[in-house]
Amino acid sequence: MKNIRRYLALSLSIICVSTGCGMVVTEGTAGVTSGNGAATELPPADPKEDFFRYVNGDKLADAEFEYGAVTYEGTVEPDLVENQVKDVIRSVVAGSGYEKGTEEDIIKTAYDLFLAYDFEAPKVPAELDSMLHQIDAVTSVDELIALDARLECDYGIPNMFNLSIDNDYLTDGAYVLSFSQYTSVMDASFEELEESYSGLNNIKDYGSIMLQVMGHDKEYSDECGKNLGILVNDLYNATDMEVAKSLMYYKYIKAYNAKEIDEIFTNADIQKFLDAVGVAKDKRDRFTCVDEGQLRAVNEMLAPENLDALKTWRMAALAGKYQRFLTSGYSELSKYRRIDYSTDEDRVLNEIMSTYEETDPLYVEKNYSKETDDALIALCDDVKEGYRRVISGADWLSEGTKKGLLTKLENIVYVTGQDSKRHDASEYKNLATSDYFEFYRSYLSLRHKRNIDKLSKPLDRKEVTMAMQMINACYDPCKNNVTITVAITNTPFYDAKADYYTNLGALGGVIAHEIGHAFDNTGILFDDKGVYDPTWIDSADVDKLNGKNEKAIRYFEDEYTIFGVYHVDGEQTLGENYADLGGLECILSLTENAEQRKKLFEGYATSWCGKMVDTALIDQLDSDEHSPGIVRVNAVMSTVDLFYDTYGVKEGDGMYVAPEKRISRW
Repeated sequence: MKNIRRYLALSLSIICVSTGCGMVVTEGTAGVTSGNGAATELPPADPKEDFFRYVNGDKLADAEFEYGAVTYEGTVEPDLVENQVKDVIRSVVAGSGYEKGTEEDIIKTAYDLFLAYDFEAPKVPAELDSMLHQIDAVTSVDELIALDARLECDYGIPNMFNLSIDNDYLTDGAYVLSFSQYTSVMDASFEELEESYSGLNNIKDYGSIMLQVMGHDKEYSDECGKNLGILVNDLYNATDMEVAKSLMYYKYIKAYNAKEIDEIFTNADIQKFLDAVGVAKDKRDRFTCVDEGQLRAVNEMLAPENLDALKTWRMAALAGKYQRFLTSGYSELSKYRRIDYSTDEDRVLNEIMSTYEETDPLYVEKNYSKETDDALIALCDDVKEGYRRVISGADWLSEGTKKGLLTKLENIVYVTGQDSKRHDASEYKNLATSDYFEFYRSYLSLRHKRNIDKLSKPLDRKEVTMAMQMINACYDPCKNNVTITVAITNTPFYDAKADYYTNLGALGGVIAHEIGHAFDNTGILFDDKGVYDPTWIDSADVDKLNGKNEKAIRYFEDEYTIFGVYHVDGEQTLGENYADLGGLECILSLTENAEQRKKLFEGYATSWCGKMVDTALIDQLDSDEHSPGIVRVNAVMSTVDLFYDTYGVKEGDGMYVAPEKRISRW
């Protein structure tokens, strides 16, 4: 019997051979590189042998990587969405007479001010220079915390407490003040610190330069940079890395009242800080945190003996955010100056796209129609019907659990392009327009205020939190909603001219995948109101779910390798694999015959068309919770009985998996 592992090695070798990259030779497979780098001829693509190549092989065989790229996305036409957004910007800047504060006004103002700004000028903005010197001049931690509040409010710099506004995962329908876990400081990743101290050396060097910018001698500057590195290392040592690496960080969340937070921060007046950043007193009764040990380490860090290092940190944070306004004015920062060889037009377009949210509603208005939205909502409703069928048919679950899951399903709301709204222009009409620095700074300041204002409002389940110009979709377990962007309604995910079952396999498969996250190994721990509560499922059903989890981990990890050597991490990818499998089972329940299923299977496989160089693929196995695209096609289809019925797969075929090894979500 042919080994399915070989077929993953075969397909991936095919993909990489076509691009000329090095390849691991897997014994007994065709299509890998030979000793002299030549590729042997491949047999004709066959759905029973390798479904991924059967659907995508011809397109990928001739596809080329762009210079410097390690991946090739074979789905939506390259640069399509980016060019659509650029066209929106060009159309806006060609016009005039816009109402103050509107999306068009902000885009045009940012565009004109950016082009007019002399980033090569040796003069640093006076306000920015003054703020750096004010930080350098503080004489106490309390003074520094007060300036830290100004950095957040006026400059958009995250505060030292790592405190922000988040969904309250433990309460229905609320936002909360949340202490996030530090997993890096100044680009020094804590995971990387487990292997190397190079990140700390970079902190030391940059910190030293910031002090020299302020006029301090090198000896003192080096000492401050070194001490900042030591502080960051202490913070890393206090970090619960199990939490940092966990895909289920929800289970670590704890709630605190104001008194408990005050008792943790003995070195800082947290209430005074909250006053300064604009949090109303009646919104400070509840906080959340995932790593109390690290939070206590932050408090220890805020001690007088660390003041110089802390000042260095805040200056570095400010300089890092506004570096392009500083490097020409401070010779010490010249080594950090980024030379951009693109045209002025490209630079300003990239700036608008990466900084200003205002392009999004305009992109939706130009590229999304009511007809498309109606079709998308209908497709979402069909997917819901599919889940009703598979959940209702899961006779291994108790009736109480099934009822709860079906209630959760009914409570899921869709967020689409129709939910993308223009902002209130009156809130934006007073942005500073003296030059681009002031405009950029005031825009970030306003964004901070709007974020703080969330605390006074109920959780908005229809809030658009993912840019509609991003080719993506997502499920939010706290809001129990699924966002489907406008960009992903492009071909091949959705084509108004295509037949229903092709669209059901492609975009329907994406929607089913995202809804599937509501019932994967993590999403299922949130109840029908979006509250994290592992006890809401009957304990006997939890045991059954855990048993299915273990079997799924073993299936992906034991049955599938890349290049015949590297195993898929079954535990790391469990949630995504479950969403894939549950989603496919869902949409298949909406088909009635083999012809419909063939269109669905092929539409589904097309949505994962892509390739990457071998080193990038190996890196993905190590760090990504998603399995490689070929696994998401072949491994998932090989465990679905209807795939065997549709294509006549039998023992000995490459796609064959013995019945006792196949898994099912439902």
